[in-house]
Amino acid sequence: MIRFLVRIFVLSLFSLPGIALAGYDLHITRANEWTLSSKHPISENEWKNAVMSDGQLQMNMTATAENPKTHKAIQVSNPLMASWVDPTSKEKHYFYYSRGEITVKNPSKNAIAKMKAIARKLSARVQGDDGEWY
Repeated sequence: MIRFLVRIFVLSLFSLPGIALAGYDLHITRANEWTLSSKHPISENEWKNAVMSDGQLQMNMTATAENPKTHKAIQVSNPLMASWVDPTSKEKHYFYYSRGEITVKNPSKNAIAKMKAIARKLSARVQGDDGEWY
């Protein structure tokens, strides 16, 4: 549990565009409530296949950014993390797979559209931290 909370905290440091210490997550999930995603999981293999079949997503095991206060490098590693570069804005968004769901922090409108397209392929939906559906 502590390991999971540490991952969530570290992930919360990543916000693209830019980095923020707080933010809002959207979740690709099959559950009726994203916090229950592990009970209705998207499997690791389903996620890998979705990334491989998508011409814009690519697996990135490590995301690196600079802490805006200390200017030190921050890294998050996850063997199932993928990145997507918005073809319009060129902003990079990280799709973080954990416990049966895929999370994106502070997604742009285009990233939300990408999440919805991925969710359709996975027979899932996109839900915000507060429970609203996209």
